[in-house]
Amino acid sequence: FNLKDVGNIFQGLLNTNANLYKDSAKYARVWLHECYRVFSDRLISPGDQGELRAILERVCAKHLGNIPKEDMFADPLLMTSFVSEAGGNERQYLPAKDMPSLRKVMEDKLNEYNETYAAMNLVLFDDAVEHVCRICRITDSPCGNALLVGVGGSGKQSLARLSTFCNNQDLLTILVNQSYNMENLREDLQEFYKKAAVKPGTPHAFLMTDGQIADERFLVFINDMLSSGAIPDLFSREEYDAIF
Repeated sequence: FNLKDVGNIFQGLLNTNANLYKDSAKYARVWLHECYRVFSDRLISPGDQGELRAILERVCAKHLGNIPKEDMFADPLLMTSFVSEAGGNERQYLPAKDMPSLRKVMEDKLNEYNETYAAMNLVLFDDAVEHVCRICRITDSPCGNALLVGVGGSGKQSLARLSTFCNNQDLLTILVNQSYNMENLREDLQEFYKKAAVKPGTPHAFLMTDGQIADERFLVFINDMLSSGAIPDLFSREEYDAIF
């Protein structure tokens, strides 16, 4: 972990609306949630996750002792922006009240997705709901990116598609065949960047699977995209001038 991860915690805190967090205990739980998302979600060992919780409990006891432990660590501890919007209100980063209401909103979004795109027959059990909330939080952040790890067929792509739909983002993918090469990827990325950056500049999310990495050199473009968003020489001077 590095300072960028600490910055991600503050980015999550700054996503909130101060008018909705007059209660210090409620805002402290936002901090706790961001710590779990930034640190715990990247730990694969239950022992490590337990150790992190113990660290957080000690920190809360020392600096937030006025908040009862059972209130601070109450479940569920999930923050979303799309739930408030689904209720007809302005999009706000707020805690989920409970799992049944959160699942209901997600099931409605899934039905709405299936009416527009190829149907996905998903069973939204608790883990799936939590994963969607995690992905939504990441892709809702500027330049947010995530590596989804799991066995094949476990629903990583489906949950990513549902998450981008919940965030009102258009999903972009590439179609790889035997002749797909670096130049084809460059052209696809050019089109993606134009859709995202040139007016009207609507929000987009890019989904790529390990099977689409036909050439290891593809990772050079992807690494530049994830690290800074700027891909050197993606556009020639003439192409750049033609855009604007």
